[in-house]
Amino acid sequence: MKTDLTEIFQTIRAGLQPYASRGYTVHENSESGYDLYSEKNVEENGKTSTERFFAGIYISGDQVELKINSTAFSAGNEALIEFSPEQSGLKTNTLDDSKRKEVETLVEIAHSKFKEKEWI
Repeated sequence: MKTDLTEIFQTIRAGLQPYASRGYTVHENSESGYDLYSEKNVEENGKTSTERFFAGIYISGDQVELKINSTAFSAGNEALIEFSPEQSGLKTNTLDDSKRKEVETLVEIAHSKFKEKEWI
């Protein structure tokens, strides 16, 4: 089990990095933050969007936060934290294989929804 925040951050970031080759653009890539955005032009309800947050991992205080864009699906059944109306995710200060798998599944669900909505 990992308890060092930097090691947790780097492990989760390594799982997010392959999404950069799946149509997402890296906006932040630092020692304490990494996030990905879709830059596909999408029109919804008469408004054009050129940039949409997909997912990010951040060291915040004594926790590592994984944030995903949750506008494309209902996260009501999950034990997710609502960071904002558009972002839900997880906070942790430990990482074992079970939690790592939970993170990977959550990101893959968000990616699937982005593909369904044709946001990437």
